[in-house]
Amino acid sequence: MLNGSEETKRPQEFGSYEEMQLIAEACREEPQRRNRNVFDAIMETGHDEDFVPVVTDEFCPTDAPAGSPAKVQVLAERVRKGLPLWHPEDRVSYSGLTGSAIRARD
Repeated sequence: MLNGSEETKRPQEFGSYEEMQLIAEACREEPQRRNRNVFDAIMETGHDEDFVPVVTDEFCPTDAPAGSPAKVQVLAERVRKGLPLWHPEDRVSYSGLTGSAIRARD
């Protein structure tokens, strides 16, 4: 059984008890999201079967290698802008890359 002082101890990575109380209070004050589950979100915003990408002047190829943080960032930006994910001129190989651009597999 824990005594009173042991019950309020928190692991160091979570910060002090006061910090945790401030975070909890901010979370309680944050307005509740309308969507409670994935089905509510689909009903409100649709789903990928409804998505029709539109090619605009912003749709340009990337030289970022597949799986790199840069490529993921480009793909995320394309989705946000309603563009197709894959450009026909995107990099398709790792040829010409050296150094930290290619990470060894674990």
